[in-house]
Amino acid sequence: MDNKLNRRKVSISNDEWFVIGSIAFLSLVLICFLPFLMESIWFTDLIPPFQYLLYNIGFILLTIVLIGAPISHLLKRKVHLLTMFRSGLSTWLIFSFIMDMWQPPFAYNMSGELLISGKESLVGTSVDYMLGWIYTKLFTNSLLEVQIPLLGNISLLFLLIYFITPILSVICAALLFKPKALARMFGQNGF
Repeated sequence: MDNKLNRRKVSISNDEWFVIGSIAFLSLVLICFLPFLMESIWFTDLIPPFQYLLYNIGFILLTIVLIGAPISHLLKRKVHLLTMFRSGLSTWLIFSFIMDMWQPPFAYNMSGELLISGKESLVGTSVDYMLGWIYTKLFTNSLLEVQIPLLGNISLLFLLIYFITPILSVICAALLFKPKALARMFGQNGF
């Protein structure tokens, strides 16, 4: 009996390598540009959603290349651009809007008060600060407190940022990635 594993040969066309290389190069250029961006006054004067996007676009593109391209190749047997972007963006959503948001320092406390102040701290590039800015613009009563058993009074803003948004981002990531593709990746193609 042959104990050799049945390994599939990975073949990536020149066009696929060109796309992957171009996106990787662009992401590294954007990441190298960050020190200049962080020191510019116009950047710190931007609204938080634009700060977040400008600061993280290079990292988002790098995630698309490093995570999205292998998943796309695993699912489609080639680098399918739409699948690559979906996989990379869903990975970024999960990483940024869940893992990164829940690791300290937090921008808001349980009362909905801003903990980090000062534009020079790059607080505008953090997910929770950006979401707090958006929620306070959308909902005028976002600082209302909600009584939760065993926890006491918690600001609606805190709940929206640290609990509701992660749930919504998981749903968005699943819709972006398509549950059938996820099942196919772990089922048929197996690891």
